Amino acid sequence: MTMRAILLDDEPIILNELVSLLKEDERIDIIGAYTDPLLLMQDIASLRPECIFLDIEMPEMSGIELAEQLSSKGIDVEIVFITAYNHYAAQAFDVNAIDYLLKPIRPERIRKAVDKLVKQVAQKPGLTQGQCSIHSFGPFEVKQGHMSIKWARSKSRELLAYFLQHEGRWLSKYKLCDDQWGHYEPERALAYLQTSLYAMRKNLKAAGCTELEIEYANDRYILRVLHADWDLRTFDSAVRQFNETYSEEARQQALAVYRGEYLEGEDWLWSDITREAYRQQAEKLKQAD
Repeated sequence: MTMRAILLDDEPIILNELVSLLKEDERIDIIGAYTDPLLLMQDIASLRPECIFLDIEMPEMSGIELAEQLSSKGIDVEIVFITAYNHYAAQAFDVNAIDYLLKPIRPERIRKAVDKLVKQVAQKPGLTQGQCSIHSFGPFEVKQGHMSIKWARSKSRELLAYFLQHEGRWLSKYKLCDDQWGHYEPERALAYLQTSLYAMRKNLKAAGCTELEIEYANDRYILRVLHADWDLRTFDSAVRQFNETYSEEARQQALAVYRGEYLEGEDWLWSDITREAYRQQAEKLKQAD
């Protein structure tokens, strides 16, 4: 098995050394070697790599940020991070990196990384069939077909719930950082946002969930729910119909999907006002009997 690989390091000497090491492994086909992450971003769609050996510390764009942007564009690629500092290890694995190499890179360590890449690419699961469904009333859950999506990080699950609460609205990355990681320094909060977004997209893509679309532009993000079966959307539509027509059918439909409180059991402070608003709506529907 041969994998199409791109290499990125802003230090030409390190990049050339990496090229030499990987050329010794017949399982790797180097299709691009870059010192500029912006140029890589321009070319990657046409190159269609299966893996990237990616430096973390670069002046124009960090490797973590680049990985998150690749995910936002729907580019599914395995990543091996390379850095001179081991304190990035946790952050690297938060974005589901296959491996993490410290400089100076040893040949035997490269071989182990390629072993992991081969195994991962060969064992990629097929996409789960069926429609995406979202349960916001009662315990929060997102399913693809009959399978509940598993989250690599609990924060990714919370972040998706937050995006869903603001569905269809542009959110600045600074508001996201304040609401989710306001107790951290801004730089650290932004890093957590990037890693959580990357992991969230990775989980959704692995499950085959294409109905949740996240777009990034001008330091802002927006989530759109396309054709998913979403209980909250059904509830809102039924409540609007009931308020306009006093239809008993609409009232019963709204109450049927209100299977519990909004994001029941979660201690997410940002959801408290919305939870109470939906609780009051449900109580008014019950009293209208």
